[in-house]
Formats: sequence, structure tokens, C-alpha cells
Amino acid sequence: MTAPRKTFLSVARRPKYIGGLVFAMVMAAAFAWLGQWQLDRAITKDEPTAAQLESKVTLNLAFDQRQVYIVDGRLQDGKSSYWVLMRAVADDGKTVTVALGQADSLLQAEAARFDIQNSMMVQMLRPTTGVWLPSEEPQKLDAHTRYLLHSVSIPQLINLYSPDQPIAAYPQFLKLCRACQPVIGSTGLNQITGAIQPASGINWLSAFYAIEWTVFAGFAFFLWYRTVKDALLAES
Repeated sequence: MTAPRKTFLSVARRPKYIGGLVFAMVMAAAFAWLGQWQLDRAITKDEPTAAQLESKVTLNLAFDQRQVYIVDGRLQDGKSSYWVLMRAVADDGKTVTVALGQADSLLQAEAARFDIQNSMMVQMLRPTTGVWLPSEEPQKLDAHTRYLLHSVSIPQLINLYSPDQPIAAYPQFLKLCRACQPVIGSTGLNQITGAIQPASGINWLSAFYAIEWTVFAGFAFFLWYRTVKDALLAES
């Protein structure tokens, strides 16, 4: 009497392959969670509410004119613009990133940066009023123009401010509520209004990672399937 022909299901029901399926499900769930996390990071969050934008704070800041950066891809009245950022230190010793103003072109932003770095600023604490805005996702820096950023990422800026030593810093950045002239002198910058998020609402690197984790989740099940299939072929 011939033995019954083995099937994929008969092999898959063995304890070790059931255990393998459970392990694959756990791994797939973990990969799916990582994919969801990356997808959440890939999509720009909603802009702050009107109440948040109206919540002003005043800090005593000493500005560091050596640390001036430009952020591209911003929106100002529906048009792309450039923000000029500057490092400051509050009276509690913590670093504050201040968004001074915006320019319509990179040339204007670079001219403002040059004027700030070469101005005769007195290093003293001065009251500065603005609103806190959340840090954004870091973007890859340009190799030759490291002062040109593609997002306002506080961790990334901290690494630029002090690459060798850790520093205390506020986790948000401060957007001035008024024109920057009273704070840093005449630079030709305009007050930042309108949209505060980057022009692109999608972080494509995070979106790619989300797809990658989803593929890994599917591969966990495929690997279990191939293990059972190979066992079946070996016993046939």
C-alpha cells in the first residue's frame, strides 16, 4: 500500500513550521509597524492652528552672527521663498534657532546672510518676540554649500552649530512675529507670513523606507513559504 502523497498543507502543519509561521507573523507585524511609522514621518503634518500662531513668547537672546543659514523651498504668499536662520543663545544658556525673515530669491538671502555676518553687532542680550514652531525632518546637506538647508531640523542645526561638543538647545525654532530690522539691523529681509511648512509636503526618503519595510513584511511570509516548499520537494 503506497503512502499518501504529501501536500504543502500536510508539511506546513508540522509543529516546527507552525512555529515558523508564528515567527513570520511577528516579524511581518514589526515590519508593518515600522512601515507605518516611516509613512507617518513622510507626510508633512498640518500647520499649527491660529491659536498656536498667536501664542507669542519673548526671550532675551544674544545673536551669533557667525552662525547664519538659509532654508530653501519655503512658501510665502503661494510662492517659493528662502528663510534666513540665525543661532542665538538665551539668558538660560540654551541655544535658540531664530527664523529672521524671508527673501524672494537665493541671491537676496545670500546677500542678507553676508550683511549679517559682516555687520558690527554688539553681543548683548536683547528682548526678541516670536512664536515657537516645531522642528522638521532633516534633509541631506549639499556638499559645497552647507549653509543651504532644505528643512528646519533642530538636531541637524545643532550638529552644525557645535559639531564637536554637545550643547543645550530648545527643541523648537522661533519665528519672529515682526520684521527683523529691530533685531539684526537692515538686511532687506521680509517678515515670514503665510505657510510655515516646506513647499513639498512629502519626505521622499521616509516614503521609500515605508515601502521598503512593507516589502520586508511580505518577504517574511515568502521565506516561510519557501522553507515549507523546499521541505516538501525534498521528501517527494
